Order: sequence, then structure tokens, then C-alpha cells
Amino acid sequence: MIASQKIGKSFMGALTYNLKKLYHPDSNQRAELLETNFSSLEKDMIKREIAMVREQRPNLNRYVYHTSLNFHKDDVLSNDKLLEIANRYLQANGFTNNQYFIFRHHDAEHPHIHLLANRITFDGEVVSDSNNYKKSEAILRHIEQQFGLTTVQSSQRTPERAAKKDEIEMVLRTGKPSEKMVMQEMLKNLLKHRGLSLADFIKMGERAGISFLFNQASTGRITGITYFHQGFKIKGQTLGNSFKWAEIIKKLDYEQIRDSKAVSEANSRTRKIYGELTAAGSNGERSNELYTGGSKGTGYNGTEPTAADQTGTEDQPDRERSLETDQDAGIPYSLTIPDGDSGFNDIDIQISDDIDDEAIHGRNRHRQHKPRTNRR
Repeated sequence: MIASQKIGKSFMGALTYNLKKLYHPDSNQRAELLETNFSSLEKDMIKREIAMVREQRPNLNRYVYHTSLNFHKDDVLSNDKLLEIANRYLQANGFTNNQYFIFRHHDAEHPHIHLLANRITFDGEVVSDSNNYKKSEAILRHIEQQFGLTTVQSSQRTPERAAKKDEIEMVLRTGKPSEKMVMQEMLKNLLKHRGLSLADFIKMGERAGISFLFNQASTGRITGITYFHQGFKIKGQTLGNSFKWAEIIKKLDYEQIRDSKAVSEANSRTRKIYGELTAAGSNGERSNELYTGGSKGTGYNGTEPTAADQTGTEDQPDRERSLETDQDAGIPYSLTIPDGDSGFNDIDIQISDDIDDEAIHGRNRHRQHKPRTNRR
């Protein structure tokens, strides 16, 4: 079971996506509305009801919670069972007094549902998004056990990102591996040489045609890595967990001060070849023009990125579809998964001010060189 979460700004955008599925001309792909606490499906009425709740938090922009729960294709789930699971998931995440919709979609081979909720409660509080990836993972594992569901491993847990549908189709059509597959294989061959210094790793990679761009702070600390090969660009985290900087340095002989010069020189060579680069990463793109950062990713092979993206959320740096960065943000929370079928009474979900929204907005503002405003 996989949850693909988005925090966004446009409730009506996310709702419109789901309503289009609800009225799909093909009855076999038509979505179903399983439950809502809105009084009507008329858009004007929904807007008014949303506006009434938002009046309590006028400065909160990212008030929309939109997630899809994706099940293994072999799981046989009735609408009643899916509705029970959806309500358990929402309640465990803190959505106990909020406006919400629950839809079931039928446009994929695996069962999946979409949950759309207002983070602002009827009482004017805000359901916190702090550490939401960790919370969600724990809740999913408990639901799988409680309902006897098949466990689907998230791509965040796998060493390599699985090939997407279009990649597989391209391989079948051309008989050639995708650029991402080629990059994974080249790096795996490099990393077989354990104990290499970072400088030697860079040299061997460049001889093989790989260029490196390290996200290096002014202090010399490296927080990420992006790879290039024959005009193709991809972030390490997008390529797979084994190729993230945090994992790479476990296999290399790396010292920050000693290797700082090698890193800076590698960055200079990469910029000379590929142009001035922004700090933003890429999910894998190819271009003959100046590289300026990439597109959104997916949580696992088979989810629907366009669905969740309808929330209107900004790209969140280094989150890679699973919102990973918040789990290390140092924001405290309490999460205890109970034994047996005692429910979720022991899960303590925070209701708090929008801490993460402000942090993310600040990072984006800083990267875009925008002045501080009071719009949030």
C-alpha cells in the first residue's frame, strides 16, 4: 500500500480533477464518490463552504491535503472496505474535524482511492504536515496488518528507482535501455570499487562520460548530487537511494576539507560543459539548452502524479514525491502504533500552526531572491 501525498493551494483544482473522473464518458473508468461531508456537489456551494472555513486562517495558503492510497493489484477491495480504510487513514493523520471528499478511481490496474481534505478544521486549527511521511508510513503498515493487505514497498525504500511505464515501452519499442537505466548501471560499476577516494570516483566517472554537480554549501558541506551523461541530467535521489549523496559517501573515502577542491573543480567542469545550473534537481531530462531544473516525480511505479499535482502545490526541493525532508526537520511528534486491533487511539497527531509551510515558503523565497512578505 502506497500513499502519494500533496499539500497544495487549490482545493477546487484538486476537486475538479476528481470530478472529471467522476463523470468520465467511459463507464469502466468512471470514478465513484464514496463519502463527503460537503452539503452539495455544486461547485459554487463548495466554494462558499470552503471560504467560510478559510476565513479562520486567511494567511494560510497551502491548506489543501490531497493524497492517493494505492493498493496491490491482487488486493480485492469493496467500496465499503476502501471507505473504512480511507477513514482510518484520515483520522490517524489528524483529519477528524475537517471538510473532505473520498473518491475511488477505476483508471488503473491497481485499486486506488483519492482523499481530498481541508487542513483547516471547523474550529480554525490546522492539521500539521510535520513529519507527514514518517507518520503516513507507520499508519500504512498498521492498516496493511489490520486488513490483511499486500505490502507494496515504496520506491523511497528501494536501492534503485523502478522503470516507469514510458521507459519500459521505449525499451520494448527500440530495444535499447533508457538513459536512467544506463546511468544506474554505469554508477553501479563505479561503486563496485570500494574504498575509492572521492577524487578518484570523479575521475573514473568523467572518463566514462559522467559529469557531476555537487550541491555544496559555502561551508563546504555537500547535501546532494546530480549526474549528467551525454545531455541527460538526473538527481541522485531520483535515480535511486543507492545513488543519493548520503549513500554514496558510505562507499567512498571522503573527507570534506580534503575533497573540497576536487568537488569545486568537478562542479566547474560540469558547468562549463552543460551551462550555468540552478540548485534545483531533475527527475531525468534531456535538453540541448541551458539546464534550469526539473519536473515532478512519482511515489512509486503506477501512481498518478498528475492527480496529486492538481492541488497547485509548488515543487518542494529534495522531496521527491514522498516529502522526505520533513522527517529530518527536527520537529517533534509522538507516534505509537498500538498492538492488535485497538485502533489508532495511541497515535498522537499534532494540531499546530503551519510550521512547515513557513519553512518551505522561506526556502523558495530565498532561492528566487524574493523579499519577505506577510501574504502567508
